[in-house]
Amino acid sequence: MGRLETLVSWEFNDIIKNILFLSGLVLLGMSMKRAIMYVGYVSGFASGAEIRLFGPSSASGTSGSIHGMLYLSDVWTLMGFLVLLLGALAFRYDRDSGVARSIYSLPYSNTEIFGVKLLSILVYSFLMVLLPFAYVTITSYASIAGYIPAITSNFLRDALILVAFLVLYLVAVATVVSLASPNAFLAFMVGFTVIYAPKILGLGSIPPALFTYALNRCGSTDFTPFTVQYLGWGIVVPLLLLGVSLFLVERRDVV
Repeated sequence: MGRLETLVSWEFNDIIKNILFLSGLVLLGMSMKRAIMYVGYVSGFASGAEIRLFGPSSASGTSGSIHGMLYLSDVWTLMGFLVLLLGALAFRYDRDSGVARSIYSLPYSNTEIFGVKLLSILVYSFLMVLLPFAYVTITSYASIAGYIPAITSNFLRDALILVAFLVLYLVAVATVVSLASPNAFLAFMVGFTVIYAPKILGLGSIPPALFTYALNRCGSTDFTPFTVQYLGWGIVVPLLLLGVSLFLVERRDVV
């Protein structure tokens, strides 16, 4: 096994991150399932269980409920928490626990270690969204699974691009705050403030709200994710934050 393959193997065999990843799959899957299955209550009593045409958009039927899974705010709030925890575990906890002293003493450059840790967070983060989404969609509509690509073709491509932008932004924030903070707890709290404050303040022009609100518009004839605003926050800003993170890794001692 090559040098980098060994490092990748170590990173993906971290039991704490794997437990967090599996827990995230279950929790996100439950949140998405809730977007399809809904129990209506009227005047304090149950009106019966139904398959609700869920989703704030004008879409209806199967398309509307699948669309609603990606828009559901609970999914992205939970996703933000999980990515911040992954970042704190990968880039801060090993320093707090002293494990980093052993890792960084190995014959690997700081850039190699940073790259593998970042890769692990990206893989875990994307899988935590895509696997539950695919599983819930297919199992909920097993009888028409073969038609799902056609049903979702009007919005799914744009929605997945926005999801990619959002995940990249969350990962970049988690990475830079974890490297800049003196401990894992503070890294999580600072990151939580950065990603949750815009929602509290009602700022829809910056992430995460920028992307989650845009998910509602996917499928509209006048919408495209390839605008300066979305590309700037989804690609340029994350690259800048990751550049700052790499600078911190190269210039900072393992403490």
